[in-house]
Amino acid sequence: MVIERQVIACWYTPEEKTPPAGDIVLVTFSGRRGNITFDHSFALASWFDDGEGWELDYDDFDYFTIHAWCDIGPYWG
Repeated sequence: MVIERQVIACWYTPEEKTPPAGDIVLVTFSGRRGNITFDHSFALASWFDDGEGWELDYDDFDYFTIHAWCDIGPYWG
């Protein structure tokens, strides 16, 4: 018996494609928040077309860079 794995998640770089405005997506990011440095960490984030750009689920980042994002819509049920 052969079991196939179905891939339902796809990762994109922000240069390739941005998510629909306001949708919550899973991202990998690097950045700094106070004395904590994040290096290719996971977080939830949203993209806004109105000039705000990316907004991480966390507040008060000194700076951050989004490396890639993945739509988590299929997992919301």
